[in-house]
Amino acid sequence: MNIYDFALKMEANGKDYYEKLMHLSEDTSIKTIFKMLASDEQAHYDALKDGGGDVENSKVLDFAANVFEDLESSGEEIPFNAGEDALRHALDIEYKSIQLYEEYAGQTDDEKAKALFSKLVSEESKHYLLIENLLDHLSGGLLRGIESAEFPPL
Repeated sequence: MNIYDFALKMEANGKDYYEKLMHLSEDTSIKTIFKMLASDEQAHYDALKDGGGDVENSKVLDFAANVFEDLESSGEEIPFNAGEDALRHALDIEYKSIQLYEEYAGQTDDEKAKALFSKLVSEESKHYLLIENLLDHLSGGLLRGIESAEFPPL
């Protein structure tokens, strides 16, 4: 299996997982976040399938920042049935995706492929940050500046 095929499988699995989380969530805003994450993964899949097509900048962080701000100001709790374990698993998937795409970017001499994998690192880092902030919010923790979209050190 070549690097594109493996990356395609990861993106398809990510899309399926976010769709499952979307169906498990009771909150409309959180459902929308997971729907957007699934859509992002589909866009990544499509870009890989095209052999290096462009990956658009995800708008999910902008939407999520507004959701978190609204929830913070309202003091409402988010009803969420998927649970912390599912989100931690999603966080792990995003982390592994970031590592994989960084490795792939370093392994190829093809500038188009290198640019695609670097862009995917950036996009998956946004997903990582979003899920981390969602976990923090659900557990009553402090939000870590979701608007910054910077990948936190591990």
